[in-house]
Amino acid sequence: MLTIIEPEHGLTKSQKFRPDLKNVEDFKEEIKIEMLNSVLYASDDVIKSMAEFVENPDYNNYIKSATAMRQDLWNRKTKIGNEILKKFAIKKYNNYNFLN
Repeated sequence: MLTIIEPEHGLTKSQKFRPDLKNVEDFKEEIKIEMLNSVLYASDDVIKSMAEFVENPDYNNYIKSATAMRQDLWNRKTKIGNEILKKFAIKKYNNYNFLN
């Protein structure tokens, strides 16, 4: 997901693990496939947040997806939420308005 948002930072690194994914469009298609696969096992919040990311891939929707996935994995509310996860954004996005 981060490769889609910041291809100049992630594309080369990601291709080391997935050489079949040649460009950002390939990564977008892979995320769509993973979203469809998640229907089998993920919570409604994860599926919804991934669909939002597919529609509008930005840090805001990435963080929503990450938060939903964490909550789904641990089957409980997590104390690590949007306010913490947004601190991991790449520096040039430090002033980005996360989760209004």
